Amino acid sequence: MIRINLLPYRAARSKENIRKQVSIFLLSFVLLIIVLVVYNSHLSSKSEGLANNRDHLKKEVAIYGAKSKQVEDIKKKLDTLNKQIEIVNQLKDYRENPPKLLAKMTEMVISGRMQLTRLFSDAASLTLEGVALDNETVAVFMLRLERSGLFSSVVLASSQQVNKYNVNMKQFNINCKKVALPATAPASK
Repeated sequence: MIRINLLPYRAARSKENIRKQVSIFLLSFVLLIIVLVVYNSHLSSKSEGLANNRDHLKKEVAIYGAKSKQVEDIKKKLDTLNKQIEIVNQLKDYRENPPKLLAKMTEMVISGRMQLTRLFSDAASLTLEGVALDNETVAVFMLRLERSGLFSSVVLASSQQVNKYNVNMKQFNINCKKVALPATAPASK
């Protein structure tokens, strides 16, 4: 029988297997390094994108911060203007109230039977001095004052007889408490 020596074939085969395994290992290692490099470049580009986005957002925050300061300044100025408008409206009411009071007084005075000689008014009260032909005229005038709705109480402080223009007349002094009227609201826009 012929003997064939298969040892070099087996040795060559085992060397070939070792070469294949080493080449597979090296190729997988190279592939792993390539994958890591690609992944690293992807992460660095993503990081740069986030850094650019952060810088952009910081710029926007600075812009909106400046705008919010402007809005706060405008709100402060608006509050100041609203206070000034309120004060102007109050001054307007204070300016218009005395003529209105005098106009109402002329409606309540009994013409031809009495005359007012003095009128003193402050924020809460009104003092009237005058002369009338008789007590009935003073009483009717006081009723008109009470019914006008401008005063919460009307009190006759004094009444005495005087001779004016050669006619016996009643000199009177009336104290009235004003009704607190609600403040006028500013006109809505």
